[in-house]
Amino acid sequence: MEVQLSATRMVLLVSLLTVPALTQQSGMIAPQLPGRNWTLTPSVRPEPPRESDLRAIRLQAIHEDAQHLSSLSISLQSDLQQLQKGMLTKDLADNLKKIEKLSKKLRQEVAQ
Repeated sequence: MEVQLSATRMVLLVSLLTVPALTQQSGMIAPQLPGRNWTLTPSVRPEPPRESDLRAIRLQAIHEDAQHLSSLSISLQSDLQQLQKGMLTKDLADNLKKIEKLSKKLRQEVAQ
């Protein structure tokens, strides 16, 4: 009985020593957390956007701001008609501020 017990202990000892050694091999795949990209090394960086891409993004932003300004202008006209009738709409002041900020922003973007 004593021989089996020491043989069992020997197998247990060998397995406890080999399992950590096997998991540290470079061929093993480490578990990954979702949302993390462990394959990129710190020296690999994404390519910066090209100048033509930046220009297209800038023009798209200018176009969207101009459309927003146009829609605010249309809503402002109806608000001003209500004002002529003696009715003050509650977002008139907010819309005027938005128009002022958007026009200033567009002026700066176009000047660049």
